[in-house]
Formats: sequence, structure tokens, C-alpha cells
Amino acid sequence: MKPGNKKTLAGCIVLYNPTNSVIKNIESYLPFLNTLYVIDNTECVDEELIKKIKLLDAEIVYIQQGDNKGIAWALNKGAALALELGYQWLLTMDQDSYFLGNEFFDSWHTNINYTIGLVAASYTNDYDRWQKEYSQLYNEIHFAVTSGNIINLKSWENVGGFEEKLFIDEVDHDYCLKLRKHGFKILISKKVLMGHMVGQLYNGRNNEFTENKIFILHSPLRYYYISRNVLYLCKKYFFTDFDFIARRFYYLIKALVKILLMYPDKVIYLGFFFKGIKDFALSRYNKYDH
Repeated sequence: MKPGNKKTLAGCIVLYNPTNSVIKNIESYLPFLNTLYVIDNTECVDEELIKKIKLLDAEIVYIQQGDNKGIAWALNKGAALALELGYQWLLTMDQDSYFLGNEFFDSWHTNINYTIGLVAASYTNDYDRWQKEYSQLYNEIHFAVTSGNIINLKSWENVGGFEEKLFIDEVDHDYCLKLRKHGFKILISKKVLMGHMVGQLYNGRNNEFTENKIFILHSPLRYYYISRNVLYLCKKYFFTDFDFIARRFYYLIKALVKILLMYPDKVIYLGFFFKGIKDFALSRYNKYDH
């Protein structure tokens, strides 16, 4: 769909301590939307930045919480608001994500039916892989991250939305597993490219294992959510998708090994990692507060 055509798409972006770069990110997809819901989980809001967002040339609905309720809660809020206004599809975006070039989901409104749970953009660093593996404009995949998707709001309603108690990590995997369990398909576009930042790059120089290695470094708190939520999914889907469970458990073991061999401040990281395991065992979820 090109700018100027009738627009039947809402969007939702989730903010948490955003920087000024979020303005350009929003501008990369704003022309394709009727309404953009800006859900702000920031505790101390940058009022000047919010003024700039509200002045963008579009219908902006800004919702300030004053507390971080997590990515799943914010996405559910945006989806519920869009559904109330009669929208059938919702673009979900992180504050660090943006679309490249002029390509958008040109044919989503004519070629996609209601057996489709969501349609995802291709990450730029994965684009060559999609080109090699797939031949159609839209190809079926098993999982997509929460950013850069057009979600079917009827399927969102059908599966019960995003799992809010997970707060942040594994929200995307859980949602996709629920979609597939209910018979909805997940598609990816070869044509639409999205840039996205994940964590910070870290150049390891502290021992023989990390010398000259560059890798993504998350905060210690993220490893609390990673260990807790991966184990939650392993328990929840053990009998319905064992192949996925095996891969996620392997991912968890790799994360632990990476902390032991490559990360700085190992004691802090390990502390959060094992707190996540403890809270999984005690069925403690939602936001970390202890």
C-alpha cells in the first residue's frame, strides 16, 4: 500500500526511555498508517521528545503509564484500542526498529486472509537467507519477533493476546506458538526490510576466550527474564512442540556458557540468571521487583 491510498492500518509503538532517534524510526512507517498508538512505559518521561512525536503529521494517540508494565501489556493495549475502532490489522513496532527504503507491505490488504496470524518484515541481516530459502513474496515461517509485524487482530483476540506475565523476553515466541496452536499461519515478506537494534555490541578483551570477539551484550536484568521465561515456555509447550523446546533449552545453556566464558561482571549476570530460575520454580512472574 502506497501513501495516498486509502489506509486501513493502525500501528503501535512501545516506548521505554527513548532517544531522539525514535522520531526518524516512526517516520519510516507513519505514512502507511491511519492511527499510531504510542504506548509509553517510561517512568520519567522526556516531555520535549513526546511533544515532537505528537507533532508528527498523523493521528497520534499517546498513552503514558508512568510505570513500566512490559512489552506484552503495551502491545495488548494498542491492539485492544485498535480493535475498538474497527481496525482488522495492527503494525507492531519497537522504538529501535525502522523500515528501509520505500517498500512496505504493499499487498497485505488484498492477498492476506484471516487464516494468517501475522506478517513479518525481514531483518536486513537475514535478507540473503530469505532470498535463498524462499521463492514467494510471502513465505511461511514458525516464529517472528514482535517488532515489524502486521498482526491480525481477530487472531490476537482468538488466542488471548500477548502473555503479559512474561513482561519482556519470550513474548514473541509464546505468541507465535499460540497462533500456530490455533491454526493461524505466520508469514514473512522477502520484499519488506527492517532495521532493528538488539542489545549493545561488546568487544571482549578480558580473557583468552573473548579476545577480539564482538558480541551482543544485554543488561544483567535481561538474563533474569531470559532464564525464567525460557523455562516457562519449556514447561508450557513441552508436549505440543518438543522440537522448539529442545532448541530453546539449548539457547538457555548457550547463554549460561557465554556468561561464564565471555561476559564481564560474571557474578552479577549469574545472580540474575539464577534468580530467574528460582522465580520460575516458585511461579513468580511479571516485573522483577526483588
